[in-house]
Amino acid sequence: MRRTWMMGALAIALGVSACDGGREDLAAEYGSADVSMLEIAPAAPAESLKATDAAETSAEAGGSSGAPAPAVQPVSTIAYSYRYALDLPSDQVNTMRSRHEAACVEAGSRVCQILGSESQAYGDDRVSATLRLRATPAWLTTFRAGLEGQADDAGGRIASSQTDAEDLSRSLTDTEARLRALETLRDRLQQLLATRSGPLEQLLQTERELARVQGELDATRSALAVLRDRVAMSQLTITYQSETRFASNSVFSPVGNAFANSLRVFMATLGGLIYLVAGLLPLLLILVPVGWLVRRWVRIRRDRRTPKAP
Repeated sequence: MRRTWMMGALAIALGVSACDGGREDLAAEYGSADVSMLEIAPAAPAESLKATDAAETSAEAGGSSGAPAPAVQPVSTIAYSYRYALDLPSDQVNTMRSRHEAACVEAGSRVCQILGSESQAYGDDRVSATLRLRATPAWLTTFRAGLEGQADDAGGRIASSQTDAEDLSRSLTDTEARLRALETLRDRLQQLLATRSGPLEQLLQTERELARVQGELDATRSALAVLRDRVAMSQLTITYQSETRFASNSVFSPVGNAFANSLRVFMATLGGLIYLVAGLLPLLLILVPVGWLVRRWVRIRRDRRTPKAP
């Protein structure tokens, strides 16, 4: 430990002497006003030396006690998204969607948030709906565990389920590193602007650079917040659709369905005939006069060729 302190003191002494010499050279070349920007950086070696000493001290303490150092708990960087499709009776589609919306609202905005909800109806027997929400993993685990039972109670089933996972560790690391770099640059520009006395043009240029860095810093913070929010809360999309039943309830169901659909078949046939007449009518309006004119021209020509009797 003493040897480490002696090595650190010697390194600091050499760094100070070298820094003083370099600072005089820079002052001679660029002027004393520009050297103040470079006086901000030399604080890092002392902090790294303290961190190294602290690490060695903790390592020596851990070695003397014999107890292993506590392991650092990794932070989850996986963003999950879930998709479910429920087949339900047509009268239970909107009921189930409203029930799930109410459960999310009741949990509170810090636990569950509704991103979107929509419903479509195509007659009485075809109904579909979609619900998109975002919630904490603990709440979603409980919610997803109860979906199958809720579908069974409503007379339906889970048609499909899908789970997607995206690792955001690299994006988080890069964004955090960029955030730290921008904060360091912002602090240096603020200190330079506060301590530097020079021409007005240089001060204005420094202020513009500070404004640009501050804008990038705010944008990076927003991007980092979005990434962390994607990890902290998972997304869930539920599609509700009315199921089609092919089995008949009784032996008379085919006859009843035939009578019920007879009017629809009749109107469909009548509509087809109307379309046919509407399509042929313009052709008839053109072909009938043309045919009459052609027939008359043939008759006149034939009469001219036929000799008259004396």
